[in-house]
Amino acid sequence: MKLTKKSVLFLGIALAALVTTQSAVLAHDMLTEGTVLTVAPTKLEITSPNKTTKKDETVAFVIDKNTKVTRGDKVVSYAGAKIEKGERIVVVVNTDAPTKMLATQLRLQAK
Repeated sequence: MKLTKKSVLFLGIALAALVTTQSAVLAHDMLTEGTVLTVAPTKLEITSPNKTTKKDETVAFVIDKNTKVTRGDKVVSYAGAKIEKGERIVVVVNTDAPTKMLATQLRLQAK
């Protein structure tokens, strides 16, 4: 089989596309469900049951401008969500992110 410049170029593009899509698929999201303890502009603390011991433990998350917040089906700002102590929440963290425990998404019930 004779490889032409076009076929080599096509194979290179296909390989680059495969590598690019695989890196997005390999992102490791961790979901933590719990109850809000404290809310600060750049930090959120919740209590969540430890899956091994079944006891509640405090978990702290970093919040930044890219953290997506949904209340019910609506996307809202972090400040606009008006998160309250005692409220149920789901926090999504990308464990591959350079910032440890950086929340990429907060999911809240509709009010």
